[in-house]
Amino acid sequence: MTERGQQQSHWDSTYAGTDDFFGKEPSELAVSALGTLKDNGAKDVLELGCGQGRDSYFLCRNGFSVTALDYSETGVCQMKERAAASGVGMNLLVHDAREPLPFPDGSFDAVFSHMFFTMELSEDEVAKILEECCRVLRPGGLNIYSVRNDHDPHYGKFEQRGKDMWRNPMGFVVHFFDEETIRRLSTGYDLLWIKEFDDPSPPFTKKLYEVVLRKPRSK
Repeated sequence: MTERGQQQSHWDSTYAGTDDFFGKEPSELAVSALGTLKDNGAKDVLELGCGQGRDSYFLCRNGFSVTALDYSETGVCQMKERAAASGVGMNLLVHDAREPLPFPDGSFDAVFSHMFFTMELSEDEVAKILEECCRVLRPGGLNIYSVRNDHDPHYGKFEQRGKDMWRNPMGFVVHFFDEETIRRLSTGYDLLWIKEFDDPSPPFTKKLYEVVLRKPRSK
């Protein structure tokens, strides 16, 4: 089985073992992004790597129309069951974002992803996904994402699986980013800011960057 298949299977089995692997509360990024999204007048939001949906539900509860996708069928099925039970309306899709996004140009006001790009994605794959995100954004739309950074306590540790990528003791391959790499990958966008923040999820505090990009309003 390829690394991609192994990681996908690992996420499926992890989600099958618990309903709230990352907890029930929204991520630090989602809470931080809320004001930015509202200030930008965003309404339609695409979430990449939604997992079990803690941020998707948070965004829905705050008035956004959310389309959420993940390559874990287990996670998406759990979300569909929970959404149906609670009456929350979301467009949920099983989709590997390495493949072209199944949406027309200019479909969304914002793209949101918490630690999605910090998965087993090469720099080339990240660049292609960011390009696809830009395509489906409307002019002036935001791409808000977080990644674990080179100040993180796990940076450079465990089994190396590629450039700035290591497999941790839980079996997940993690991609870490420095500021220079983020700036280089922001081609085609206006880079609004890179901010470091702490993510105190067990069993240790992760070091992340919040990145906010804007699709130019005109070219």
